[in-house]
Amino acid sequence: MHKWYEDAGNEDDIIVVSRIRLLRNIKGYRFPARLSAEEKKALTESIFKALDVLPSRLGQPFESCILDEFSDTHKMALKERHVINHSALESENSIGVSLSADESISITTNSNDHIRILVSKPGLDLETAWKAANQVDDIINESFEYAFDEKLGYMTAFPTNLGTGMRAYLILHLPLLSSSRKFRVLMDGISRYGVAVKGAFGEGNDNPGSLFVLYNQKTLGVSEDDIIQILTKVAGQLANQERAVRSQSVKAHRNEIEDCVYRSYGILKYARSISFKDAMNYLSQLRWGIEMGILPMEDPIPCYQLMLGVQPANIQVTYDKPMNQEELERARASYIRQFLPDLE
Repeated sequence: MHKWYEDAGNEDDIIVVSRIRLLRNIKGYRFPARLSAEEKKALTESIFKALDVLPSRLGQPFESCILDEFSDTHKMALKERHVINHSALESENSIGVSLSADESISITTNSNDHIRILVSKPGLDLETAWKAANQVDDIINESFEYAFDEKLGYMTAFPTNLGTGMRAYLILHLPLLSSSRKFRVLMDGISRYGVAVKGAFGEGNDNPGSLFVLYNQKTLGVSEDDIIQILTKVAGQLANQERAVRSQSVKAHRNEIEDCVYRSYGILKYARSISFKDAMNYLSQLRWGIEMGILPMEDPIPCYQLMLGVQPANIQVTYDKPMNQEELERARASYIRQFLPDLE
C-alpha cells in the first residue's frame, strides 16, 4: 500500500515531517519494566483486542504483531522508519506493535510505557497528526482507564513525560542554515520557548542529510494546543531563515551551487557503490537544489523516502537478504538509481 512518506506536504521544502507521540499507562498495572513476561503478554493481547476496531473507525487496515516474531534486521528496519523507538528495539518479551497499512500510525505496547501512540504526516501538519493521535487515544481509552493524576496529568514511566504525555516533532531540512556560524546561537536561543533541536541522524558536524528534529521539552503545565502552536511558530522562523540563506547563496554563487547540485545528481544516478553518509549528503544537496529550481524535474523525487530507504536494515529488507558492507553499498546505489530520472 502507498506509504505516508511517499507524499508531499505543506511547506515541505523545509519542514519535511510532522509527528505526534503520546504515552499512556493503564490504571492498576505496574510500569512495563516491573511486569513479568507473562503479564506483558496478557496485557499486550488485551490491548490488541481493543485495537480490533481501528480499521473500521479509521478507515484503513492495521496489522498487529509481537516484535519477538521478527528478525533483528526487520526490527531495525522498523526503527529506521521510526515505527518503533530504541527502547522497543532493545526490549525483550511481548513488545507489541500495531501498524496502519500506510505506516502513518503505530501503537507500541509494553516498551517503557504500556502504550506509545505515534502519528506521522508529511510536511507541516501537526494539527492533523494530533487529531489522528487523539482519536486513537480515545479509542483505547474506551476499553482501558488511564493512570491519571489531577495535578500531574498522565502518569508515565519517566517524569520528563508527565502532564500531556505528548511530544510533537518537526523534522526540518536545514542544509545551509546549519552550516552558518549563527546556527549554534540560534539553537541556543530557541530553548527559551521550551523546545530543543537535535540531529536526525547524528550530532554536530556528523549529521548526514542535514535533517534536524525540533521538539517540545515541556509536557507538564502546557496543553497539547500550546505545544503545537509554539513548535509551529519556531519552525516557521527557522524555515524562513533557511529560505533566506538559500536565496542569498544562489544569487551570490549560482554557478558553484549549480555545479554542486548536478554533481550530486550525477553521483546518485550513476554510482555503482555508495556509503550511507555519502548517499544522505548527496540527497540533501539534490533536495534543496530541486526546491530552488536549480535542477528542474517534471516529477518530484521522493528524497525523504530515499533517506529512509537507504539505511542499512531497510536496504536488506528491500532486497530480502543479509549483506556485508560492500554488498550494502552496491545495493544502496542500485536502490537510489531506480528513483532518479534521466535528464535531457
